[in-house]
Amino acid sequence: MIRRIFLLFFGLVFIFDCFADEPRLQTKFESKNGEYSVKYQKKKWTLSDKAGSTKYKFKDLGFTSMTILVSDNGQNIVIIDDFMEGHTIGDRNALWFYRNGKLLRSYKLTELVVDTCNVGKSIWHTDWSYGNFELSEHQNHFTLTTYELSEIAFDLTNGQIFSNQKPIGFDSNSLIVFGEFRKGDDDYTTMKILKYIAGIKQEDNKIKFKTTSYGAGLWRELLMIKNGIDITPDKYRGNMFLNTCLNE
Repeated sequence: MIRRIFLLFFGLVFIFDCFADEPRLQTKFESKNGEYSVKYQKKKWTLSDKAGSTKYKFKDLGFTSMTILVSDNGQNIVIIDDFMEGHTIGDRNALWFYRNGKLLRSYKLTELVVDTCNVGKSIWHTDWSYGNFELSEHQNHFTLTTYELSEIAFDLTNGQIFSNQKPIGFDSNSLIVFGEFRKGDDDYTTMKILKYIAGIKQEDNKIKFKTTSYGAGLWRELLMIKNGIDITPDKYRGNMFLNTCLNE
């Protein structure tokens, strides 16, 4: 009997561990060209060139669980809290811009999203942005996309927002919604809308639309639908999952 209880307890612990979040600890990041790197040590981050010469330092603010981008000239640093630990949002910052070790600008999450319900939450962290972060080709801009499909562009010289817009094709006839739909062989299907991001509320929270981007099966997706047609940019498909403040 005792052995059975022990095995049951061990099995439950194992199952819980499988679904628990893995902590993230990153202490070094490099520029895309490999010429510069920033490294964490003694509660500070040090920017050095390839030869090991220190250029500047800045204070750590819990950045080891985040993503840090270093420009190819080593001057600009962008830090994104893309693995936001915990579920309390409040006034916490989500984005920082540094230039030569000096803070230019930081942004609270509430300055980047319209509704803090438009996030995904796991056991221990909060997701709010589409990944695959990169600086622009000329290393002077940085763009991120939130789970509201807001594509926000920043000027690296001052950290200011110079553009905040939805993907190409979005207009007053469009919806951005998260929901569930079952797809068969037909291109047409009906979504049960679980969350509205943008657009007019639909009757019974349902919308019939055409899509050729999904095979047969049951899907939960964040989609941009215009005049009854799925026009979601392919790069965002399957990458944004909402599970807070849903209609169900």
